[in-house]
Amino acid sequence: MSPKRTSKVRRVNATLDEDLLTRVDEYAARHREDRSTAIRQLLDLALRHLAEDGAIAAFESGRLTLRELAAALHLSLWGAHDLLAERGVAIAQGTIAETAGDLDAVLAELASARSRS
Repeated sequence: MSPKRTSKVRRVNATLDEDLLTRVDEYAARHREDRSTAIRQLLDLALRHLAEDGAIAAFESGRLTLRELAAALHLSLWGAHDLLAERGVAIAQGTIAETAGDLDAVLAELASARSRS
């Protein structure tokens, strides 16, 4: 078993407008967290969401395969599949005619293999 990785914690200062700070504090209160923890959670959530958006856009444009999308987001193949389904993204790429043609070819190969055995 590998040792648990821990990251070094660093203190930073940030300037937030009052409305944003109020929203952070409301989030912290709802989740029973202190302000610092709430800011870390919100930043992590936002950065993961932005990474998902970028990876999904790359998948939709054909620059990433489903496996590459899963790897980029540190998900299993099924996790990536579920994420795409949640976001309403078509998992099969190509037209219906292309997919039907591929399916017909696979079925023909199976029928041929069965008749030879």
